[in-house]
Amino acid sequence: MTYAHLLSGRAEIAVLPAEHEGRRVLRLSLDVRSEGIFAWLFRYRVDDHTVATWDPATGCSYGIEKHLREGRAVRDQVVRIDPVAGMAYVEDAKIPQHVFAVGPCALDVFSAFFVARQRGLAQDGSLSVRVFDNGKLYDLPFKHVGYERLDLPPPLGRAVLTQVAEPVVPPGSGLFTQEGRLLVWVTADARRIPVRVRSKVPVGSVGGDLESYTPPGGS
Repeated sequence: MTYAHLLSGRAEIAVLPAEHEGRRVLRLSLDVRSEGIFAWLFRYRVDDHTVATWDPATGCSYGIEKHLREGRAVRDQVVRIDPVAGMAYVEDAKIPQHVFAVGPCALDVFSAFFVARQRGLAQDGSLSVRVFDNGKLYDLPFKHVGYERLDLPPPLGRAVLTQVAEPVVPPGSGLFTQEGRLLVWVTADARRIPVRVRSKVPVGSVGGDLESYTPPGGS
């Protein structure tokens, strides 16, 4: 991760098999930590940990946990989703309401990114998924922006064709405490591996490029 072309931290995304109430699910995790001269110079520390649980058989989410530390901004949130009853149960000091009717098979915001990646995005259109996040129920659209060739680390190779998409996340929602326009690059093949991210923030922009990739079943 970079800010103003300076190393500002590293992020790790993992998709691992797990179990939830006897069902086979996927555990999606995102860890972001600040490091380098940016964190030292500006004394801006980031330590984010997010875990979501998604059922590939039904396409439904079972919930998400966010533990976010970004400078002075702190947020801890646990959301449990019952996809059959269509209810969500929220533990968050910043959200006074704890029980929400969300309808069948609403997605948490992290699982929504995974589902959009799995379904793919048509060149001439957009994709929208139903999301419950931070006490709000909304449709999250993903818009096609274009294509770009990038040099990627092994085993992906050089001049790899990627697709650029923009998830239009509403204010007050998302995976981080900071808000801004977000662009995501994924490989333009059936794997749709996320390889680059750029986000506009109130002052400047933050970027991230793939440093290493372990294929499913790899060591």
